[in-house]
Amino acid sequence: MHVGIYVNTERDKNLTATETLMSLLSAKGVSFALHDSAAHLKKNVEYFGDDCEGFDAIFAMGGDGTILSAASFAAEKNIPIIGVNLGHTGFLSEFTPSMLADCVDRLIRGDYSVVGRDMIKTEVGGKPIIALNELAFYKKNIGRTITLTVKVNGAVLNNFKCDGFIISTPTGSTAYALSSGGPIIEPSVKCLLLVPINCHHLSAKPVVVGEDAEIVIRGDEPACVIADGRVVSSDSDGIVVTKAGMSAKFICMNGCNFFNRLYEKLGAKPKEL
Repeated sequence: MHVGIYVNTERDKNLTATETLMSLLSAKGVSFALHDSAAHLKKNVEYFGDDCEGFDAIFAMGGDGTILSAASFAAEKNIPIIGVNLGHTGFLSEFTPSMLADCVDRLIRGDYSVVGRDMIKTEVGGKPIIALNELAFYKKNIGRTITLTVKVNGAVLNNFKCDGFIISTPTGSTAYALSSGGPIIEPSVKCLLLVPINCHHLSAKPVVVGEDAEIVIRGDEPACVIADGRVVSSDSDGIVVTKAGMSAKFICMNGCNFFNRLYEKLGAKPKEL
């Protein structure tokens, strides 16, 4: 077995959790490599880049942002991700550092399942952009709104005078879309979620469309394109968003119960009547 380790060195500054993981893997005879984003730490280990291949899994050590970054290259190679939360909410992470020993043991035994999460795509400056949570088209001028025209499968949905617009996957419905007033969508639902951001119309509401819809957004002035929290363009006239045709894979060992995690991360779990 050969695994990769993608670590957020801001979350694991002294590599305490990562060193623990590497020791556990070594003790079990599992070979591993660190992502080259940690190469500046000059550890005497093998390193890998975003063009990686041949891994059975990739450990993402950090918060949700770390997992989203890992998914951006792991999904293309069909490599499953194991999320280890070193941050705060960690909605996409199933594990904590205290669970690493059990996690490694079960990984070796094959005592886990793999779930897929659909992704979306666009193109900016001729470069393909893939996102697991969301793509957002957001104003450049912080002091005023932008007017957007949004089309779904060629038909105009509406004109929005707003701060921006989010196209979210079901996975991303608990992220930026949720904080912008969107509904929570169970990840297995095949759809896309459209959410205007701070819209200056009382009638503006989130809209759920089919997973195969083509979403076109055009602005009355250039705006930023944001993919999973990363600004990929600060001067775009518009974007076209569709399903990516690939999915991010996640290793799950504790039942993958979305609603248990939902209440654990975002609120108190209700009592059964």
